[in-house]
Amino acid sequence: MLHQLKNYIKHSIKSFHLHGIHSPFVFTLEKKCLRDKAVYEQYDVMRRFRESVKNNNTILHIEDYGAGSKIFKTDERRVSDILKYNSSDRKSAEMLFRLCNYFKVNNVLELGTSIGIATHAMALSGAHITTIEGSPEVQKFAQSQFEKFSLDKVKSVCSKFDEFLINQLGTTYDLIYIDGHHDGMATIDYFNACLKLSHKDTIFILDDIYWSRDMTDAWSQLCQHVNVTASIDLYDVGLLFLRKEQLKERFYIKL
Repeated sequence: MLHQLKNYIKHSIKSFHLHGIHSPFVFTLEKKCLRDKAVYEQYDVMRRFRESVKNNNTILHIEDYGAGSKIFKTDERRVSDILKYNSSDRKSAEMLFRLCNYFKVNNVLELGTSIGIATHAMALSGAHITTIEGSPEVQKFAQSQFEKFSLDKVKSVCSKFDEFLINQLGTTYDLIYIDGHHDGMATIDYFNACLKLSHKDTIFILDDIYWSRDMTDAWSQLCQHVNVTASIDLYDVGLLFLRKEQLKERFYIKL
């Protein structure tokens, strides 16, 4: 908690507003996407999806291959608690939808389905989503939600992330969302493995970059990665870009 508080204060100090951003690409992204105040009709669909699990007391067994939970002490969790503590909040889900919509992405890879809140939000942009979940009961529950809401462009896979990535050949994604494990070294490994599935305009999104010192160190290392040009630190999540026409620069934006 102290680590997160200290870095939140640092982030607030470093954060730019529109007048402080000299990259036209990032300036336009912030103005037309990240700070977009339009109320999309998809937001109401997201709300209904969230409401459908808000009071769901189904207990799922969690097989956690990552850094574990700071909240839960057992591997048995109610769906409603997973929504409350482990899923994208409304603001984050809406931003994921806007990013997919703004960049007109067609293929998305998500590492870490959980109960599908972020998956659903991104799918509403019309993109094809391949989402990976390592815990069988969680994956099965999320799959039932996708079917209930007729998300026919979502492919849900139960697999460990590394096992899935090592077998991928010839597929590229426009957006890759890494939201699972919460281990710094593993996050770097996933990023490097995902590079073979990317192209020059692929957007990488990393969740919980201030979850721990380990994750924050990993984020800093990835910002300096030889393949990364622009990076945008939104505190809750980080965006990484591979665009060669973009000068290498780190941006801090407070939403």
